[in-house]
Amino acid sequence: MDSEGGCYNCMKYLLFVFNLLFWLSGAALLGVGIWVIVAQQSFITLVGDNPLFITGAYILIGVGAFVFFVGFLGCCGAIKESKCMLILFFILLLLIFAAEIVAAVLAFMFRAKTEQVLSDMMNKTLQEDYKGPKAQDPTSAAWNYVQIIFGCCGTTGYKDWLTSDWVQNQGQGTRMDFPSSCCTRDKLSLDNLPKNQTACYANPDDPMFMNSGGCFEKMKSEFQQKILIIAIVGIAIAAVMILGMVFSICMVRNMEEKEV
Repeated sequence: MDSEGGCYNCMKYLLFVFNLLFWLSGAALLGVGIWVIVAQQSFITLVGDNPLFITGAYILIGVGAFVFFVGFLGCCGAIKESKCMLILFFILLLLIFAAEIVAAVLAFMFRAKTEQVLSDMMNKTLQEDYKGPKAQDPTSAAWNYVQIIFGCCGTTGYKDWLTSDWVQNQGQGTRMDFPSSCCTRDKLSLDNLPKNQTACYANPDDPMFMNSGGCFEKMKSEFQQKILIIAIVGIAIAAVMILGMVFSICMVRNMEEKEV
């Protein structure tokens, strides 16, 4: 009897620990979603009115908050030994597990299409909405910021700018084929000025003076690192969920046996 009671208590506290991990995983997802919205505002501006990226970030926040709640529910159910809370916890856990599998499959299936949509939206804002290197509107400021920070130019390269409304509407005498934010920066300059702006415009294919590569690929690489973190967190959550479901069912069965 003492042995059974010891096993039961061990299971109860193990379930509590696993739910604590689950609760922390939810907090991590919530944090990543908030980071995407707050820290990557420039990228959100570049993709214009396309709701795909923004909606995905808010879904991540919603899922994180829900997982956070379910983890809290499991902790309370384990400590209070509430059969009702543990059954509800199991059902919610099963739903989250199924949703996670569906989301992973859909993300893999539509990955290429999603990348193309985001690339097209970036190019659309470049072609139609950019106003100039000194403009303060959100789109222009975002493009200038991203090109300096990521060391890139245009969506796929500097030639994207040649057909933009901003370039086409310039006077012939003062025409710039791309923004000065495409030029490499002088790291010793406190004002973060271009290393040699004249050479940059004269030799746009020289990586010494011109940012090499398009912004989409460089930003995609940056986000893939974050996606890897999300994937690792997701796998960890799935493992915790399976253990949580097993422990919750075992604990409910033991509670029912004690009642008999």
